[in-house]
Amino acid sequence: MSALILSVLAGTAALGLASAAEAPAALAPLSANPVVRWAAHLPGDVPNVAAPTEPGAPVVSGKHIFVGYSGVNALLVLDRGDGRVVAQLATRAPVSCAPIVTDDQLIVADSAGYTAGWTRKDGEWTQRWEHYSGAPIVSTPTVVNGTVYVTNVDELVFALDATSGELRWRYQHRLDAARSTELELFGAPAAAVGGDLVYAGFSDGFLAALDRATGTEQWTALVGEGTYPDLIAPAVPLADGSVLVAGYSRPLQHLDTKTRSPSWRIDVGSAAAPAIEGETMFHPGSDGKLRRVNTRTGNVAWTWDSATTGPLLTPEITPLGVLVASTDSTVFLIDPETGAVRWTLEPGPMLTGFSSPPAVAGDDIYALSNGGVVYALRGRAAGPAPESPPWVAPK
Repeated sequence: MSALILSVLAGTAALGLASAAEAPAALAPLSANPVVRWAAHLPGDVPNVAAPTEPGAPVVSGKHIFVGYSGVNALLVLDRGDGRVVAQLATRAPVSCAPIVTDDQLIVADSAGYTAGWTRKDGEWTQRWEHYSGAPIVSTPTVVNGTVYVTNVDELVFALDATSGELRWRYQHRLDAARSTELELFGAPAAAVGGDLVYAGFSDGFLAALDRATGTEQWTALVGEGTYPDLIAPAVPLADGSVLVAGYSRPLQHLDTKTRSPSWRIDVGSAAAPAIEGETMFHPGSDGKLRRVNTRTGNVAWTWDSATTGPLLTPEITPLGVLVASTDSTVFLIDPETGAVRWTLEPGPMLTGFSSPPAVAGDDIYALSNGGVVYALRGRAAGPAPESPPWVAPK
């Protein structure tokens, strides 16, 4: 089926410790256009590929940043103040998705197909359990009420006990042979939890709704169309019981889960989840365009064109505007009312695009480029920006 496999970002906006319906987007307290504080090149071997991607989005927890990198079989822990590597938590293979981090628990999945649970005591992290799924995991696990929901690139969805790693259930999707193509995107969207259901998307364009407790299939709906019908972006369950879902090529749909039919659709695709606040959605298109869409009606208020060919990543809503990154360009700050560009990250010629969205924590922004460089930015008026930001060399 896969004469040609294209590697794209997958599940870059994992739903973390709750579903989108349970955890609406929060405004981060940015108060001024960001300036670069430091830049740190991650340690390890430089991937020998023509177009490297680094989909392991950074996660901020306390004084540290947790981030995966394709050049090392570990989850890296950086000092938030200067970017120094302070720990490497060993994994079976490089980490291609964001981890789940709480004060004393960490769950990480790697590109060899392993999911591992770690606990912290007296400042030290210790691995407690490990589960092998048989195929690469490239989307962040979703953790809800003590259960870890994971997807891998072999159309598999499974649930683990977050404390012990014990398998609770697994669901193997059977691809629709009638929709086989010569092209297949390498990826699998993160599982999304809404109410009693787990929503999972697959490469043939189907969305499946599974019983959250047992993994039993409740229904499926055909969504994806076009050259790449793959569902790469995770579905987004809404508070009214409906679901937003998109194929990579097209379409974007507001799906009525009772009738299994769309109440509206737009012929655009996506590779990452949108950012939502109230009835306003900022949709990152696989065509490199950001759209402001009304989630109830599907009306598009404005469209901003990044003038790039790569898909956009999950936006971040802040008081300054909407932060969004491009897979083959840079990070932009967009006016949410007009769609005009307010600010652009311009760190220099080493920039190679982004495959994971920036992490916003208070006034700080952290972004991992495809070149393996973590950029730390400060979005607060605190004097003039440095002429040349500090550079932390790899160890």
